[in-house]
Amino acid sequence: MAGNKIDTLVATWNTAAKLSLTGEQEEKLKALFNDAAERVRARRAAGKKLVEDVNKAVEANDNATTEQLLVKLREGLRQAGESRERFLDEFDKVLRAEQRGRFLLYVVQRAKESGKPVEQLIDSLLAQDGDN
Repeated sequence: MAGNKIDTLVATWNTAAKLSLTGEQEEKLKALFNDAAERVRARRAAGKKLVEDVNKAVEANDNATTEQLLVKLREGLRQAGESRERFLDEFDKVLRAEQRGRFLLYVVQRAKESGKPVEQLIDSLLAQDGDN
């Protein structure tokens, strides 16, 4: 199911943003976004669990555990940023500059229409679960 949604998104982007993707580019984008979607879902699940654990530690007045969990949370945020950078590096290898520009303009327009920051819009598309 996740693959079908990514397939639909890539087809929509190709048409709406006028990307003129080659077959090879289309397949590479689908693979890249499917991998990213898996990472986003895993990151969200881990983050949700971590917040639950922080809540338990705070309720128990366990400052040492709370501190450890907050350190883990911060490390997770760092890793998410690094993962996004790696994703963008790979994305840049798949599309030509003109295609990347068209894609950026399309995504910025969609973000404006939805009232969401671009990063949140892309993450919510990748999450496949409708949660924001």
